[in-house]
Amino acid sequence: MHLALVGDSVCIKEFIEILVSLSKKGGREDVFPCRKFGGEFIMAMRLIKTASLVLLLSFLVGQVMAQDSDTYAEEYDMFTKIQAETSAAKQKTMALDFVKKYKKSQLDPNVSYYYSQGLQGYRSAGKWSNVASEASTFLNYRPTDKTMVAMATEAYQKLNQPTKMVELGTKLYNQAPSAGTAYLVAKAYQSLGDDANFTKWAATTLRHDPNNTEMLVEGVRAAWARNDFAKASRNASKALAGLAKVKDQASVAQAQAFCYGAIGEDAWVKQDLNTATQNFEKAAKLDPKNDFNHFRLGDIYWRDKKIDESINAFAKAVAIDGSNSKEARKQLYTLLRQRYGSTSNASAIIDAAKAELGI
Repeated sequence: MHLALVGDSVCIKEFIEILVSLSKKGGREDVFPCRKFGGEFIMAMRLIKTASLVLLLSFLVGQVMAQDSDTYAEEYDMFTKIQAETSAAKQKTMALDFVKKYKKSQLDPNVSYYYSQGLQGYRSAGKWSNVASEASTFLNYRPTDKTMVAMATEAYQKLNQPTKMVELGTKLYNQAPSAGTAYLVAKAYQSLGDDANFTKWAATTLRHDPNNTEMLVEGVRAAWARNDFAKASRNASKALAGLAKVKDQASVAQAQAFCYGAIGEDAWVKQDLNTATQNFEKAAKLDPKNDFNHFRLGDIYWRDKKIDESINAFAKAVAIDGSNSKEARKQLYTLLRQRYGSTSNASAIIDAAKAELGI
């Protein structure tokens, strides 16, 4: 493509019309930018549909803004050679040579683009070590390059190297704060088992995206795991508000059940049996094959002297055969001895519970 620069005689309106035409036709031999950038220019940016046009526009802006660079002519000459090269591997090498030679350039976004193209083969083949290594090499010379930070972060995530992902994700967040980057850092800390930093970054994610239900639910899980039932309950209430907005309620039933369980557990610890009962009953209804919901209902009903309901709840926990099954069986047998003087009918009661649960 031939590029030409002209003076201010070409107006913004004509420039926008050319860009719109390009977005429709996919290309044009001559592009004539002007230097009067204003609101119309931003509108033109939004009209550009293809990646090639975005790259072209970035180049043209660089042409106009780089008049104060003593080495711009050299930079431009080196960039055109990168652009003309047909081998992606050679373009990558040339792009790296460019950032090594010039400390900073208006052409950096364009150079980064061609370097990233050289990594696409590794990326498509799942060679994440190569992606991580070569993206990090570029970052040695351009540590704030968004494209390379994003690619390296993705690679370290794929390689299950959360420490590296934290480092790069934090750098990207500091450069351009967003919910997506905060989420990546939060997940990295979670995989490291660093609950304090996970909680911090989950909260950061939620500041950008208050309806990020995954972070809300994970916040419930983290608080519950450290026996901070009050905080788990508060997070659960917020999560339930977000989950209620999901159109496909069936898809979030388990998450809702988990949140109701967290609220119920906090109430159980505080000996608020009414609140505990209401929430664990909701949890059991939404996620009927979660043994803990039934197990805790068995405890609650027993404490509330509802023996038949307690027997039924413990029997369901046994029938599901989860992590609470062994303890539920002990409780069930204790209640059966108290009520019937023996455990001879235990199998029949458990079978009835299985039938009710559809097991």
